[in-house]
This record gives sequence, structure tokens and C-alpha cells, in this order.
Amino acid sequence: MVTNEFWLERWQSGRIGFHRDEVNPWLVQYWPQVARGAKVLVPLCGKSADLLWLANQGYEVTGVELSPMAVVQFFGDNDLTYHTEQVGNVKIHKANDLPLRIVEGDYFDFDETGFDACYDRAALVAMPEEKREQYVLHTKQRLSPQAALLLITLSYDGEQMGPPFSVLDFEVTELWGEWIRKVASEDLLQVDERYQGLDRTFYEETVWRITTQ
Repeated sequence: MVTNEFWLERWQSGRIGFHRDEVNPWLVQYWPQVARGAKVLVPLCGKSADLLWLANQGYEVTGVELSPMAVVQFFGDNDLTYHTEQVGNVKIHKANDLPLRIVEGDYFDFDETGFDACYDRAALVAMPEEKREQYVLHTKQRLSPQAALLLITLSYDGEQMGPPFSVLDFEVTELWGEWIRKVASEDLLQVDERYQGLDRTFYEETVWRITTQ
């Protein structure tokens, strides 16, 4: 069962195969046109370099992450000084020299609103099927009515091995609604040796956007 304890143990034991040291190329290629200074939400952010990329574009970036180890490693790996304050059930860690902060705690305890955009590379695919509707509803409640979204999902055949879980196209449109559009996809079995040898016929990564442009 995928619980908070499951994720905390994954970080404690170093079993974080979902982490990538480099900035996600889909983010660089397909990030929607969002005005500088916009508030960007990154759910279940881990210690992703994508946070830095977004902050360096001039956005006010808020990542939300359960694991205190991930938070400490993010700031340490990137030589960033920061300060921390407790607000309710979460801790807020703010970088001193970048418009970037990480909220440490359960994403469902995070209740700020008014975000102009959301970047989800690893959150929806981390949710078991029974929690996806709750996750998307909670995320929508954090966003402004005209917010943009960049979402990356995985879909694969065969036995469910997640997380990351397989999320099929029809599920994405049911969850996010008629405004979401597929903008790219790639079968990782064909292009990434890390996935070759899996007993599957496809392992597809898909990029989705909601944009007001």
C-alpha cells in the first residue's frame, strides 16, 4: 500500500529511482507561456532540478514535498541557503536568493490558493487509482481559474508495478477535463535503455497541457 510511510522509507533507504539529476527536457520544451512573476506550484517535488529551472525563469516557485530528507538534499545539492518557518501542519523552507520555497508536509495538508500554473512530473503517477480523483480535485482548488498546467504521465501494459503507476489517456481527460491536450508522447522502451528488458509491449511517457494561450 502506498502511504506516507512508504515514501519516507523510500527516501531513507535511497530507493529514489524516480529522481533525475538533470532538468526534464519535456519541461524546457513544452512549458506554457506564463508571465514572469507568476506563482507556480510543483506537487510532490522531491529534490528535482526542475524547481531551479522554473525559478530561474523568473517564477515564484512553490514545491510541496513530504520527505524532510528530500528537502535538505535539494538545498544542499544546489548550495542554496534558506530559512524555515512552521505554519500549521507544514514547514516552509524559503531560499534566500531565489524566488523558491519548498513546503514540507503532506500535500493534502497544503491549502494555499491562487497559483497561476502547475507542473506535475511525478505526482499524478505516484497516486494509486483510488486517490487520483482526490489529488486532482485538491490541486484544482490550489489553482486560479485560468491557470496553466504541464502534466507528464506514464502508461504501460502488463502487471501494475507502480509507483510510478500507469495512468491511461482516458483517465487523464476524465480527471482534468476537456481543456487538457496531449502535446507529445514517447515509448521509453524504444529510446531509454533503463526500460529495455521489461516484460511489456509499451511504456509510454506522455506530455499534457492546459493553457489559456
